[in-house]
Amino acid sequence: MAVAFLMLGGGSFMAGAGVQGVVAYETWTLLSFASGPIAYALFWIGLVNVVTEKDAGANNWIYLLPVVLIGSALATGFYLIDVVRSGIFLVAMALTSLANGWLVLSDPQDERLTSRYGLAGALMFKTLVALVTTWAMLDPKAAGAWPAISFLLLILDQFAIAMFVLIMVQERAEQRLVALTETDRLTGVRNRHWLMDRLPREVAAGSAFVVIDIDHFKSVNDQHGHLAGDEVLVAVAQAMAMRNGADALFARLGGEEFGLYVPHTTETNVLACVELLRRTIEALPITHEARPIAVTISAGVSVADDVMPFTRLIAQADEALYEAKRGGRNRVVLFHCAGITPMPEIGGVLAAE
Repeated sequence: MAVAFLMLGGGSFMAGAGVQGVVAYETWTLLSFASGPIAYALFWIGLVNVVTEKDAGANNWIYLLPVVLIGSALATGFYLIDVVRSGIFLVAMALTSLANGWLVLSDPQDERLTSRYGLAGALMFKTLVALVTTWAMLDPKAAGAWPAISFLLLILDQFAIAMFVLIMVQERAEQRLVALTETDRLTGVRNRHWLMDRLPREVAAGSAFVVIDIDHFKSVNDQHGHLAGDEVLVAVAQAMAMRNGADALFARLGGEEFGLYVPHTTETNVLACVELLRRTIEALPITHEARPIAVTISAGVSVADDVMPFTRLIAQADEALYEAKRGGRNRVVLFHCAGITPMPEIGGVLAAE
């Protein structure tokens, strides 16, 4: 992309020198024209690398653009005709800028980068200036001083494009740095810091918190080794993360313990959701060195019946988890306030008083 900007600058310098009579007409017209298609091809390759962060090898076909245009110029000599040369130059600028803008807005990585809208806007503005300038060339009387104004606008727009590219790269780097501090490195799910930072200080009625613990995890490490324990943690975390709703907040709290926050739910719905998680984990085909590892989880569920501090909701879920462990593990237990009769066991689901 830097080379593309240098090419455009060099083409403008060559054109200016040609107008002053320093360079032969045939030379500066060809070189200034050629600088455009080459620069646009290089910019496209650079932008693909920036936006997708992938090797742009599959886009090498773009180099056909300068080959075709420069080859046509040499074959026909149209570069010696000012109106034709400038018109083709501007149309190529408009089309490539439009394609660049579409690439930025398509957001292949689904990243929430606000700077991409500024970059796309600058590219679309370049397209507009190129089209208006093309019209001005066809109707010089109506255009007035527009050609000179358009040249200034394009220079300013090039600076804006370069600025937004740098901002986008920096914004992406900052987002990833934040993500690293909020993601558990082993399992790939969010960590305790991320979860606690997003929980409201007071939860509304109908909010649920679930504390999930892998049963007998220490024995997994003792019998199969810590590498096997890591494999179990990753498999369990990923399996549970894939089965949570869009509004749910899920994270590893530490060790073999996980937390799940579900807003706007009911006891029936959250129990069904957690019971599905329990059955999913129970059925996970985890092996280490060809040795199967049976894994189960216990879960404590608390559902707010009124507005309450989130710390109290978590404490109630912890209490329900302890009840699940005391009851034999591999089960889901719902916390109930004093005075409410516990539910009977149904498919691994209990209610603790």
